[in-house]
Amino acid sequence: MAVERYRQAIPNTKPNDRSQTESKPETRTRKKIVGIKRTEAIVYITLLIMITVAAVFVLSSKMEAYELQSEITNIESEIATKNGEIDELNTEVTHLASYDRIYEKAGELGLDLDNGNVKVVERYGKN
Repeated sequence: MAVERYRQAIPNTKPNDRSQTESKPETRTRKKIVGIKRTEAIVYITLLIMITVAAVFVLSSKMEAYELQSEITNIESEIATKNGEIDELNTEVTHLASYDRIYEKAGELGLDLDNGNVKVVERYGKN
């Protein structure tokens, strides 16, 4: 019985069938390439496009932020320069408006201080 089962398990091969059995190892060594479906390809392409758009958006946002930061830095330096000029001009105004300088200029122009000729005027509407 065991021999009969063994013979049944082994198929009868004819000389013509050997060429078919010889070709089977070739097909066994070939790897089956699994293709992707159309919907999967669309999903992958959409994902790739979304990643690209997100990267471009992030890079453009960073570039815009960098430009704004450099503009802010330039404006702050201009403000510092203008504040320095304002301080210098305030110092000059304080010097030019000093009583001693005015009295000196009046003396150079031939004006004399006459206390009897000074009148105090009050502003209208002052309570």
